[in-house]
Amino acid sequence: MSKTLATVTVVFILVVGGLVAYVTINRWHESEMDRGRKQAQDECLEVIHKMEDDLADLQAQLETERQIRPGEEDFPTVFGTPTLGYAADDQPADCAKVEGQLNAFFNYLDSRPYLASKNIDGGSAGFLRTCATLLVADPPVNIAELNNLFRLVKNVTHFYRVLGKDRLLLAKEILTAEERIIEPALAVVYARLVECGKPLPGDAQPISIERVYDYAGYFLNTLGGRSYLLRRESKLRMLVNYYAILIIDRANDEKFNQYGIDLRPYIDYLFYDVSNQKGLSYRERYLTRLTALRDKYM
Repeated sequence: MSKTLATVTVVFILVVGGLVAYVTINRWHESEMDRGRKQAQDECLEVIHKMEDDLADLQAQLETERQIRPGEEDFPTVFGTPTLGYAADDQPADCAKVEGQLNAFFNYLDSRPYLASKNIDGGSAGFLRTCATLLVADPPVNIAELNNLFRLVKNVTHFYRVLGKDRLLLAKEILTAEERIIEPALAVVYARLVECGKPLPGDAQPISIERVYDYAGYFLNTLGGRSYLLRRESKLRMLVNYYAILIIDRANDEKFNQYGIDLRPYIDYLFYDVSNQKGLSYRERYLTRLTALRDKYM
């Protein structure tokens, strides 16, 4: 009898212990599940908050870029037309329109207080014409630059040596003051000189494409030219490289790439730079043209 009682007692204790253990483990499991769900919920909320912050930053960034880009309302004032009007890549430039845009641009510059107060002979058009004349008369070295220290020094100091301190400072002042419209301004000047082959206002003869080619090669392919661009703001550096590539491509088409400049590494490098550059108004246009050139030379 005592054995049976003992057995029953042990079984009872085991059953009760098992039930207690089960309840305890079940409660612990539910607690861990609740903790896991809360942790997952907190992590989701953290991701959502981060995404909201990133979205706010992106919206602020886009707004900043929108504000620094020239809006359509600027074009009638600066270029005399509500749109750029320079040609698509597969269409000839409208040279009459380009001429009107360039003249309007010079009139706009002449009205700016920082230039009006300087009484420049011939105004901004005369200033650009003088600079172009000096630069064409004394082009940079494009070959054997590193074979002679004197050549290298001349190339590194080319613009300072040819234009002089005062003209160089004025050119820098214009580029800084007109940063918002530098892209369309360069597009119009390029169309005038290269696509239309017309002289600058006030000049009788156009600048030879071979002389323009000298400077394209200088910026792309010489230590002096590249070191000069590295000291400039990244947006201006990319734009100069972009138009230099277009000029060398034209030289290839017209069989006067006399320095044998290979465009392929420059196209790839600039494509990467433009893809990652913020604040370019016409980035898609540049990338489309660079893609076509990459296909052409690969």
